[in-house]
Amino acid sequence: MIKNKKFSTRYAPAERLPEDEVKRQAQIFKNYKALDEFLGKIPAIFLIVNQFRQIVYMNKGALEFTGLDEVASAIGQRPGELLDCIHAHEEEGGCGTSEACSYCGAVNAVLSSQKGVVSVHEGRLILRSEENAYDLRIYAAPLILGSETFSAITMLDIRHEKRRLTMEQIFFHDILNTTTALLGNLELSKKLGNKRNPFEFIDRAIAVTNKLIEEIQSQRILTDVENKTYVANITAFKSIDLLKEVIDIYQNSDTAKEKTIKIDNSAISTEITSDKILLRRVLSNMVKNALEATEAGGIITIGCNLFEDSIEFWIHNPGFIPREVQLQIFHRSFSTKSINRGLGTYSVKLLTKFLKGKVSFTTSEDNGTTFKARYPVNLKA
Repeated sequence: MIKNKKFSTRYAPAERLPEDEVKRQAQIFKNYKALDEFLGKIPAIFLIVNQFRQIVYMNKGALEFTGLDEVASAIGQRPGELLDCIHAHEEEGGCGTSEACSYCGAVNAVLSSQKGVVSVHEGRLILRSEENAYDLRIYAAPLILGSETFSAITMLDIRHEKRRLTMEQIFFHDILNTTTALLGNLELSKKLGNKRNPFEFIDRAIAVTNKLIEEIQSQRILTDVENKTYVANITAFKSIDLLKEVIDIYQNSDTAKEKTIKIDNSAISTEITSDKILLRRVLSNMVKNALEATEAGGIITIGCNLFEDSIEFWIHNPGFIPREVQLQIFHRSFSTKSINRGLGTYSVKLLTKFLKGKVSFTTSEDNGTTFKARYPVNLKA
């Protein structure tokens, strides 16, 4: 087999077969009429790729998922290029050759199948068109025809399954923690009786109940935004007041114990028009993540800067994000905390997109980590 010129890669091999060779391979599967008759009835993405991970066959389910009218335009592409993955064009070698691809379930499933192993992986995919997040379960198996080896790939869209599982786990976890705190406060009130000021316990109970309501509302908002049913509530407010509100939410929480949250002296105070509820939720999640990444005695600094018609909020903590974590931040199901907690940075990105903003981060061992979220000063409904 004659391969095209060699491209550099940061993970999987980048070489490809020339177009005429790929078309020859595609014709092999095109001649199997029974393949289309059988796989056309399967409501899942089914692909066959050659040794260079180039597509030589795809079923009707794959056509419908990608929105293509015919198969010919997909032949020779790699799966990430076909699906328009955000990492597929980061390197000259295309899909599978970027650093982020080392954590891709689709690429790793195919590489395993090329070693003769039937492989099952779960992958998180973000498509460039609208930066929609997908959770996929990928099956890959070796397929040998004569002297040539291919990989048969099935992709199932499990984002609703993963989303439901993640949302349930987070919801139950947070609600249980909050109701446990409320119960403990009430039991303490009953135990101490007249020995303490009853209004002290009432104030605590009110504070915990408000937190409980906040948790429920947060889950509902995220669900509504994902389902595109959320209606924005645009109001005018001061940027510095918003930062103070966020600090008030967390400064007395268990997460902030022995840590300091402060507003940077350079933070500007200006009037902005936006959805304050969503914006507060974004900044709250960013502060919560910063607190969880900060050791006792650490300082979290928050601030905001004005850039003509946009405002940028930022949260800094002294921690450093390892490279393998950096590559997966903002993916829906990814979390450093546990298997079913992964909506923190994903919700930041989702809500920021709804607010017509952009979120980014920088991190280094010397300077710590800073998350930035930039929004229009005047958001139109």
